Amino acid sequence: MNRRRTFTLSAITAAGLAVLTSSQYTAFAQIAEDRGDMKDRIAIQEQLLYAYAYTYDSKDCVSWANLFTTDAILDLTNPTIGRDGILQWCLAQQKNVLGAIKTRHNMMNIVFDQLTSRRAETRTYVINTWQKQGDQTITVHGTGTYEDVIVKSDDGRWLFKERKLVR
Repeated sequence: MNRRRTFTLSAITAAGLAVLTSSQYTAFAQIAEDRGDMKDRIAIQEQLLYAYAYTYDSKDCVSWANLFTTDAILDLTNPTIGRDGILQWCLAQQKNVLGAIKTRHNMMNIVFDQLTSRRAETRTYVINTWQKQGDQTITVHGTGTYEDVIVKSDDGRWLFKERKLVR
């Protein structure tokens, strides 16, 4: 597109917006809000909820812990408080319990109970499978629902503020 067309299109668009009725403006604003809402939903799903599964299952405790706020609460059985505590819990689990076990956190049926531009509340089903080294059998280790409070950080990333596993 050449500069003249771009200018003309911009001028027409600007002029068109100036004559919108109140209901048209409201509809236009809703479309813009819905687009932002969808971007946030996708970011939360792909860059937080799914990243939680992939980083934990790949035994990357540092990246996994960085998905939480510095003062987060993780409650899988007993509450762990703070990103540093969450990191230490992960390191201990990976070393003492999981060792050579291949885990898979299968996240599904994500529901957004609340979503604003800075905060979300979600519920996500999880099926956690284990496969022991040398074993061809994959077993279901646990199932449940994650109940989350998620906040947008100052750098624009979505992070867990609270994550609770309800069985």
